Amino acid sequence: MYYPNGWKAYIDGQLTDHFKVDYVLRAMRVPEGNHTIEFKFVPEVVEQGSKITLASTILLGLVLLGGIGYSFWRTKKEETS
Repeated sequence: MYYPNGWKAYIDGQLTDHFKVDYVLRAMRVPEGNHTIEFKFVPEVVEQGSKITLASTILLGLVLLGGIGYSFWRTKKEETS
């Protein structure tokens, strides 16, 4: 399916423009000769979501470690008192 945002076309590893042909197909101009053509679907929303997920996971881990550390510190403090 054609999605205007997120698709990237490469010829021999270099980013190239592509365009909509019909409901299903995409097209691009290719110079003569043998080339490696790649279409990759890499929407920005997915990349941003991955970064947000990573940051949230790290923050959750720090909160959990802080809570565990605090409970040990509190238990130790009560034992010495």
